Amino acid sequence: MKKIILSTVCASLLTITANADFLGAEAGYALWTPALTGTIKNGSDLVDMEKDLGFGDKENNSFVWAYLDHPLPLIPNVKIQQTNYTDKSKGALSKNLTFANKAFAVSEKTTNEFTLNQTDIILYWRLLDNWVNFDIGVEAKSIEGNIKINNETKHIDEDFSITLPLAYAKARFDLPFSGFSVEADIATVSYSGNSFTDTKAAVVYETAIGLGAIAGYRNETLKLDDIDNNDANIVISGMFAGMFYHF
Repeated sequence: MKKIILSTVCASLLTITANADFLGAEAGYALWTPALTGTIKNGSDLVDMEKDLGFGDKENNSFVWAYLDHPLPLIPNVKIQQTNYTDKSKGALSKNLTFANKAFAVSEKTTNEFTLNQTDIILYWRLLDNWVNFDIGVEAKSIEGNIKINNETKHIDEDFSITLPLAYAKARFDLPFSGFSVEADIATVSYSGNSFTDTKAAVVYETAIGLGAIAGYRNETLKLDDIDNNDANIVISGMFAGMFYHF
């Protein structure tokens, strides 16, 4: 019996040692320069983010991420991503409108700010792990939004928040002997009039010591149906570039 137990322990240690090479972690930061388009409503009138509020120019924003891969079967890997998005603008209204119970006249000038901060917790399984990597999983996305519309006499400061469950998938293709790869990921959900899709496509370069660079395009589409009295149908999209370290 002792020999059986000893053999089992040794086999387990060898298995753990063999699998240790598959442990991995990464942390990164990217500068994102998207533009904001679409509409938002709080009340009876639809507000155009470009025509009425002056959004639409590219703005510097950022996102960070970290993940842990492990060799344990069935137990998901974990990725956390934080996106901080803020856009400021000035506009002259193209029509009379009411927002959050406050009326604005046509050509009335406003200063505006829109925030959409997001925290993503992603649980995923790696189905392929060679020169082609393919992950599938689920994601919980927490969204904290705010819109401010101000002029000399009227001040609007409206918050909204929602947590969405999303389906997640990612594919990466390594280019042999080069350190380069291409990758794309998508997280999406649609239910009860609300939807969110977050897609990224990028070119990646990683050095032999794990330090790397990434550049690509990110697109987010958000549709809200009466979330904290707000309806929205907006798109935030633009180029990003960043650095990461792969342990």
